[in-house]
This record gives sequence, structure tokens and C-alpha cells, in this order.
Amino acid sequence: MPQVIQGYEVKTLPKNTQQESYPVFVQVAAGTTRTVVFPTEFNAVAISISIENQDGANAASYQVNNNSMNAINLPASNFRSINDQNVISVTVTAGAAGVCDISAQVVRFS
Repeated sequence: MPQVIQGYEVKTLPKNTQQESYPVFVQVAAGTTRTVVFPTEFNAVAISISIENQDGANAASYQVNNNSMNAINLPASNFRSINDQNVISVTVTAGAAGVCDISAQVVRFS
């Protein structure tokens, strides 16, 4: 059963082992905010993502699927993994002294 996330109709099931997936990597520069929209940039939907805060002194923050809640804090030198769910977009704000790395496993839109 398809679901609509941020206006995109997603037919992908995150745990479907019959789908071919591939990794993508995005780096968010220190002190900047970057929104990655997977359908626009990679013609895909992410089925899992990992956000690594490489800043040793400052926290970063992130939002998944343009969630209306406040951004979630990611402490210095920490990471978060979001697995087994469809992710259309992720917004990351890196700390002032280090980058944030986003790694995602994606499947093509069908």
C-alpha cells in the first residue's frame, strides 16, 4: 500500500530485500544548514540514514521528513541512525567547528 510523504507517493517498503539499494553520501559544511531531498537529488527514497557530527565541541541538529517538531539535538562527536523507514528529506545544521556526514541507503523510485 503506497503512502504519501511530503507530497511524494512512496511504494517502497523499507525492509523489502527484493529491492536493489545503493549508498549515497552528503557532507554538510561547518556552520551551515543543508536539506537533502532524496527524490530530487538522487531519484530515490532513503530506507535508512546515518548522521555523524564530526564537530568535537559543538552540537548539530537534524529533522527528518520535514517534521513539524523542533529539530533534534545531536551532541558533539555523536551519530544517529534512522533505519527501516522511508525518508524523503533530512535537514541537518552542522556545528560551527566541524562537518556533519550523512550516509544513506537508497532505492530508486518506482
